This record gives sequence, structure tokens and C-alpha cells, in this order.
Amino acid sequence: MKSYIKLYGPWISEGLAALDKLVKELEPVQYGSIVSSMDPAIDLITRSMIQYGKEALGEYDFVFEWAGTPTAEQVIKLISKIDNALAPTGCRYSIITK
Repeated sequence: MKSYIKLYGPWISEGLAALDKLVKELEPVQYGSIVSSMDPAIDLITRSMIQYGKEALGEYDFVFEWAGTPTAEQVIKLISKIDNALAPTGCRYSIITK
């Protein structure tokens, strides 16, 4: 499963930086990683596994890939972490987990 994040201003660049910092602090076993929407597992340039993440192109700005099917509690915990990470930036966001 994946949680898709769409950012809304005022400072999207700061929001992207905050989410990039957040993903480096998450427990990889619980959340997986933020990945490019073009390829969820492999960097197409270096052919190496993506460990941290990249901004996604297209409809969403970030994608959190779960290691398995998350519980409602795990998704709520992720939302809380995103809220805290984005609070200083003023960014708003939407999240869809499917």
C-alpha cells in the first residue's frame, strides 16, 4: 500500500524539504520509503535501490510506500508526523492511502 501526498502552498519548496527530512527519520521497517512515482524501487539513472526518496512527478508530490498493509493507527501516526514536519512551512496537504 501507498500513502500519496499532495502539497498546497504557500511554500511548496519548503514543504518538499520538510518531507524529505521526515522520511530520513522514519523507521524503514514500518513505513518503507518515499519513492519516485516513475519507479517505486529503482533509481533509473544509477540502477540502485532508492533508500530515501525523491519528489514524484505528476498528480502527487510524495509517495510513502508501506512495507505491508498499514493499520488505521499507523496511518494516523504518519499523519501526525507529517503535520509536525509541515507546520513550520505553512504548507497544507492532502493524503490518500490505497
